Amino acid sequence: MDSDAFSSILSTLFVASLVLFLLYRYMTSTFTYFSERGIPGPKPIPIFGNLWGIWRVSLPDHDRNLVKKYGKIFGYFDGSNPSLWVTDPEFIKAIFVKDFDHFTNRRNITFESKVVRRMVSSARGQEWKDIRSSITPAFTTGKIKRLIPLLGERVFLTEGFQFFIRLLENLIKERKESEQKYQDFVEAATETITDYTKEVDGKSSVLFLLAGFDTTATTLTNIIFLLALNPEIQNRLHQEIKNKLKISGEVNHDILIDFPYIDQVINEVLRVYPPVPRVERECNKDVTYNGIEIKKGTMITVPSFALHYDPDSGAPITKLNVTRTLFFRLEWGLRNCVGMRFAMEEIKIALCTIVSQFRFFRVRETPMQFDKGFIQVTQPVNAIVGIERRPTLAEPQQQTETEK
Repeated sequence: MDSDAFSSILSTLFVASLVLFLLYRYMTSTFTYFSERGIPGPKPIPIFGNLWGIWRVSLPDHDRNLVKKYGKIFGYFDGSNPSLWVTDPEFIKAIFVKDFDHFTNRRNITFESKVVRRMVSSARGQEWKDIRSSITPAFTTGKIKRLIPLLGERVFLTEGFQFFIRLLENLIKERKESEQKYQDFVEAATETITDYTKEVDGKSSVLFLLAGFDTTATTLTNIIFLLALNPEIQNRLHQEIKNKLKISGEVNHDILIDFPYIDQVINEVLRVYPPVPRVERECNKDVTYNGIEIKKGTMITVPSFALHYDPDSGAPITKLNVTRTLFFRLEWGLRNCVGMRFAMEEIKIALCTIVSQFRFFRVRETPMQFDKGFIQVTQPVNAIVGIERRPTLAEPQQQTETEK
C-alpha cells in the first residue's frame, strides 16, 4: 500500500472519529445537568437518555420503581432533554399554584395543524390564557346543571344499545365460524368470551368488557372495575344511591348535592388509576426552590401513579380506601382541566344510574395488572367483570349463584 492511500485511509478514519466524537458530545452535552446540581437519578445513555427499556414493564410500575430508588426529587432524561421528577407535595404545590407564573406551559410539541396548536391543551403563554378565558364560561355551574336531564336520558340508549348488541352478536358469530383471523377489537373480544356470556339462573349475568377512549369514559370504566374488586364499597355506594332515589325518585343534579361518599369513591379511583400517568410543566424562568436550581426550559414531571402509591402500606394496589384525603387530581392548579366539573358531574350521573340498576363482580378473567409500555391513560388490561341486573324496589331480593 503506497503512502498516499494510507494517508487517505487515516484521514477518513480521523474525520469519521471526529464526527462521531462531536456527535457523542452533542448528544450527551446535557447529561451533567443534574449531577452538577447534586440531584440523583438514573444514568442516561446516548440517544435514548433514560427511555431505553421502558417498554419492558408497565408505565406505572416503571415510575414507581424510579421513585422508590431515587426519592421524591430526581433527574431523568427524555432522550437528551432533562426532566426533573417530583413527588414531594410541597414542591408540587409550589410548581402548580404558588409559582405558577414560572411553570405555565406544558411540553412544547410541534403540531403542523394550526387547529391543534390552538387547542387549550396545546396553547402556550398568553395565547393559552386568552383561549382559556374564552371557553371557561361554557362550564359554569348553571350551564352544567341544565345539561343534567340530557345526560340522564343518554346514559342508557336502549334502542341503540340493542341494535349494536345484535350487530356485534352476528359479527362475532361469523368470526367464530370463519377460519380467517383479524387484528381488530372484535377479534379480541371474541377470544375473551366464555360461558359467563350466557344467562345464569334467569339473570342477565354476563362478562362485560369496559373500555374508554377518553379520560371520562376511562375513569368510569375504572370505577366499575374497582367496585367489582371491592364489593363492600359497592354495596355501601348502592345503598346510599338507593336512599337518595327514595327521596328524589330519579337521578338528577339534586341527589348529587351533599353526597360526599360518591366523591370519596371517585377520588379514590382517580388515585388508583390516574387518568394521566404523568403531568408535565415547562420552566419558563430560572428559579431556585429549596436550593435546587431549575433553569429555563427544564421539564418538571409529576408521575401521578408513583405519587399516589405508598409502597410501605402493604395494601394491594386495587384495594380502595375511601377515607384518604390526599391525591393529585388531573391537572391540579391554575392550568387544570377546564371541563373537570362537567366531567365529574357526568361521571356521577352515569355512576348513580348504573350502580342503582346493576351489580358488578369479579370473575375468572378479571385482570389485576397494568398494560406494558407507554400508555396515554392508566387503566387495567381488558377490564372484564361480571354484571348482573339488580332487582327493582318492587321485586323481591333473590340470592344469585354468585352469592351462594
